[in-house]
Amino acid sequence: MTFTEPAPNATFTITTLPLWPTIVFATDAHGPHTWEWTIGWDVFSAAGSVNTASGQWNAAMAIGNRGGKLTVRATAGGATATITVNIRAANPSVTEVTNYLNSRPNSDGFGAIVAHETNSIQFRNNLPVKSGDSGYGICQLTNPRPTFEQAWNWKMNVDAGLALFAQKRFAAMTFLGQSGRTFTSEQLRRETVCRWNGGPYHRWDDQAKKWARNPDILCDTQTRNIGWDLTLAANTGRTEADLRTRDHPYAVPRPAGAGYNFFGVCYADRVLG
Repeated sequence: MTFTEPAPNATFTITTLPLWPTIVFATDAHGPHTWEWTIGWDVFSAAGSVNTASGQWNAAMAIGNRGGKLTVRATAGGATATITVNIRAANPSVTEVTNYLNSRPNSDGFGAIVAHETNSIQFRNNLPVKSGDSGYGICQLTNPRPTFEQAWNWKMNVDAGLALFAQKRFAAMTFLGQSGRTFTSEQLRRETVCRWNGGPYHRWDDQAKKWARNPDILCDTQTRNIGWDLTLAANTGRTEADLRTRDHPYAVPRPAGAGYNFFGVCYADRVLG
């Protein structure tokens, strides 16, 4: 018993739409078949079994919104055969990503995050982008970890990112609106983007009766989110250049007692300018 299609180790490509390829498996055996399949990439995997009346099976259900290595074991009349194929993906263009983002509600500010995190890149070498801290895809989804489908379908990745962004936006609105205080759309935008990376951006200026950027955070403008807490004695009265000379190169993870830290304020300043 052998597979007549597809060719062993063949590669099938997901389009930028994204649209998954049609993969039909067939053997030279007759009669009912059982198809046991597994698909996996990185930490993600899925498996299943399908029965058909003949020696042909369309793997659409198995591969839907997933990619990586697909292995199929066919059984018919006591004989078995196994085959493996590869599923890869074409990267969407910046225009495709931007248009999709613009079609989603409450996405203001999120495009800047996407551009900053990955330059709208979902796939590198036809596989999902994965950062050193296990952030996946365009949105660098880390915590909660994305599903298999969100790692491979760039639109699902964006939707998951927007869902998390909505949580950050709600937290930002709650924070800025406390005690009946007012805030601008730009302040909401910065507060939301800041919280994507961690912590509040603003501090209430009781004298001016308005929200202001936290004045105690000085950022290294040559990095994405590194800065210094100026309330610490070791940092007080020093310039960005002084502190950078003292602390650079920065270690990741940050060692205990280091004078620098990672701040959402610096992240928002870098992302939004």
